[in-house]
Amino acid sequence: MGSDAERTNELTGTQSTNTASFSEILNTWKPYLNRASSDFDTRHLVTVDWVYALPFGRGNAVAKNANGLADAFIGGWQWSGINRWSSGLPFSLIEPGWTTDWQISSFGVVTAPVKMRKHYDQNHNPQFFDNPDAINAGVATGSPIRLPYPGEAGPRNKFRGDGYFDIDSGLTKTWKVRDFGAIHFGWEVYNVTNSVRFDVGPANLGRGLTGGNLGVSSATLSVPRRMQFALRFDF
Repeated sequence: MGSDAERTNELTGTQSTNTASFSEILNTWKPYLNRASSDFDTRHLVTVDWVYALPFGRGNAVAKNANGLADAFIGGWQWSGINRWSSGLPFSLIEPGWTTDWQISSFGVVTAPVKMRKHYDQNHNPQFFDNPDAINAGVATGSPIRLPYPGEAGPRNKFRGDGYFDIDSGLTKTWKVRDFGAIHFGWEVYNVTNSVRFDVGPANLGRGLTGGNLGVSSATLSVPRRMQFALRFDF
């Protein structure tokens, strides 16, 4: 029925005011009207991790009889990585008023199919709805989304945006220096595919019906591709 603590102050609470969680109970006589997926629901989540010693160099499947110089270049490499993927995160649309609660807006009521289509609008902003102008204009006629009636909470977290997708990977190699220690080299890449996923969190998505930024995201869930190199001597 909500994704926040009941004790949260709706006027000064960190989620209510600063991030606009909208998880408060809208109708205290009928709290079940808020029942829906949680604000942080990740319906499906797949995580794949791996560490693989590359089969090159002396004693391995490839070039197992390599001399010392060749083995110094091709042997001792290790490849690792972390991959995370999730299904889309939920979000709600809110009315431009306070139908149910004087301080908290209710959710828009869906009366017809609403087409989702992530694209860039004429201002080059990421947009999740196929035609947000039609949604805003349709509020006056009640289709495909209408304003809630007095006492009506409206459906919470009815829509889904992007989910997480990220691949981080690394390549490392070790050279032994007799009995003195070892030299370690590392190359790490974050967001290997440079994939972009946009945030639909309350603070970063236009959710207000009849608003000029309905369905527009202003932040990303992911960071751009980054690389780092390291060289370390252990003794």
